[in-house]
Amino acid sequence: MGQEFESDRAIVTGGSRGIGWSVAEELVAQGARVLLVARHQDALKTRVDELNRRFPGQAFFYACDMGNQPACAQAVVQYALNTIGQPTLLLNGAGGASITNALDAPWSLWVDDFQVKFFGYLAMTRAVLPLMMQQRKGVIVNLVGIAGKDPNRNLPIASAINGALNGVMKVLADDVSAYGVRIINVNPGATETDLLETMAQATAKRSGDSVENVLKAMRARAPLGRLPSAADVAGVILFLMSHRAAFITGTSVDVDGGIHRGAF
Repeated sequence: MGQEFESDRAIVTGGSRGIGWSVAEELVAQGARVLLVARHQDALKTRVDELNRRFPGQAFFYACDMGNQPACAQAVVQYALNTIGQPTLLLNGAGGASITNALDAPWSLWVDDFQVKFFGYLAMTRAVLPLMMQQRKGVIVNLVGIAGKDPNRNLPIASAINGALNGVMKVLADDVSAYGVRIINVNPGATETDLLETMAQATAKRSGDSVENVLKAMRARAPLGRLPSAADVAGVILFLMSHRAAFITGTSVDVDGGIHRGAF
């Protein structure tokens, strides 16, 4: 695809690992100037140093707590303006999925998870949209999750957050479509990242089974015979950010290997 994104300036939250890192790496390789955002400064610096050794001057980082909203989003966007320039791309990818059940999960966990992912995504989107609307171009991709369509009793908070994101991002996509700005949600299922290992450990602790057996069962449920990699999901996100997906907005795309059983 060459330098497909050389005129783009991208913000990637959750950019130090997993799917976010895969997207950031590909964007930089294809010419974009990219600001990686995550909580831990050391991990971000390591990633950005790696990118700048290969592509000098194209990658930057900003460490902040995505649960501290809207202050974090405002600081990220201001830093982006001072480094990469006006953002034309945003990947909202920060936040995990707590393994729990709806009745036992402490109230603080509900609040914390919503603050990081739902309000984190919403704050970042609201912070960049005026800049994209001013330029009359831009793409926002939200890394949501299949639990927003298939509520999971072991992921009640993520199911609620993802469902809420599907709703609000559809509304926002309608609001900005006349300005040439697109918003799309991407819904992975279980994906082969370090987060999968963390989720398997939590599931094993609750069930009394081994982590190895939990991972084996997760992989066995995949209709295609394997779980997607971070690169599998990143490839779809890069396509949706590209001009080839110029007529896709206000919808969600499942990247789960067919594990979602609904008709939509």
